[in-house]
Amino acid sequence: MDLLLINPPYFTPEELAVRRELFGGWIAGGNMYIHPFEPPLGLAALSAYLNGRAFRVEVLDLVGLGIPEDKLPEILREKSPARVGIGAMTPLFPAARRLARVVKQTLPEAAVIAGGAHPTVSPETCLSEENIDFIVRGEGEEALAALLAGVKPDQIPGLGWKSPGGGKINYPAPLAEDLDSLPLPDYDAFPVEKYVKYNESLRGIRGISMLVSRGCPYQCSFCAVHLTMGRKFRIKRPARVVREMAGLQEKYSLEGIWFKDSILNLDLAWAGEFAAEIKRRGVKIKWQYNTRVDRIDEAEILAEKEAGLVQVDFGIESGSPQSLATLRKGIDLEMIKSAVRLAQKHVRVSGFFMIGIPGETREDIEMTFSLAKSLKLDKVCVSLYCPLPGSALYDDLKKREEYAGPLADLAKIHFTENPFSFCAVPAEKLRELYGEINEYFAKSRQ
Repeated sequence: MDLLLINPPYFTPEELAVRRELFGGWIAGGNMYIHPFEPPLGLAALSAYLNGRAFRVEVLDLVGLGIPEDKLPEILREKSPARVGIGAMTPLFPAARRLARVVKQTLPEAAVIAGGAHPTVSPETCLSEENIDFIVRGEGEEALAALLAGVKPDQIPGLGWKSPGGGKINYPAPLAEDLDSLPLPDYDAFPVEKYVKYNESLRGIRGISMLVSRGCPYQCSFCAVHLTMGRKFRIKRPARVVREMAGLQEKYSLEGIWFKDSILNLDLAWAGEFAAEIKRRGVKIKWQYNTRVDRIDEAEILAEKEAGLVQVDFGIESGSPQSLATLRKGIDLEMIKSAVRLAQKHVRVSGFFMIGIPGETREDIEMTFSLAKSLKLDKVCVSLYCPLPGSALYDDLKKREEYAGPLADLAKIHFTENPFSFCAVPAEKLRELYGEINEYFAKSRQ
């Protein structure tokens, strides 16, 4: 095998089972983070692309398959890959680091490649790890294909590697301009039915997620996606997306699709064509998508509803004007309320919020809680602020001496668990408030 791509877990299978039992109400209320269980679409996309180039590539989804880390050596010896790639967002990097050590202990000659958000925004940190040989920054299709083909590392854009003189990092790889040229992710690379059933409990629809766009032009201070996928928004043609939706629906007996793209309808003309294409093809499928409160209008949502739209998820984040300004959302409370009212006339509405934002006081958090309650949303997903390297807020925190320790200890930071506070509310009280808010929305769904 040329490459084994591993999806590392946030929590062990046992921990996930306990969280599902303890926080089932939170999940029903809309919390996506308390029990992280989403298909590894990024790795599946790489698998499809590389196998299409005649390389032998597999995905090992430790999360979906419920495989404990202590079983990894046996699997590695059986598959004997020449290279092992490990995906790593920042909160997942501690797990990726552990897996890299297991790979080297089991297959010392196998090259370990780290990819994803954390290697992109913090390449030096990753290359300093003794068990990581290469990193891939940004979109990884071309860099991995070149590496598997034997191209010299110094000639591969987006690649970082170790050399006798220390870590070397090439200039960024160009972004994929034509997403239609990329194959559909290999959904057979992970246990689809497990994700479908979980999606049903979380989002009320027997469906699976899709990603059909890349890039974001906005300047939100808590996000670093511009470093991983650029600011230029790119999306597949409507006809291509509808064809892929229909194919997944038929193959896996789906009721619908949830688009995980941050802002599916960024291009309103595209959104109109997409809805029209679904109707033109006669595809009977339900779908949900994420967007901003300033990217929606009634004509659009009516057309989308006629094409099967059943839920819109808004990135609201806060009910505090000060916190919204800190996050650089470019929205205000009236825009939030107006967009939610408009959408609620036609479809279900969910909202994403966070608390513990740098600079927040107890009053700011109470404003967020009050807004979330007043909007009467169908689902509410609340997270604890997590400082992500590469984001403007992270860079601001780095300048403050009191946060040097917490920022260096990212292994303990998660969107639902954080022993540190980056705001005026002490960490213990912040976690208490987080629990109270989630319990409220869990009980409101009973």
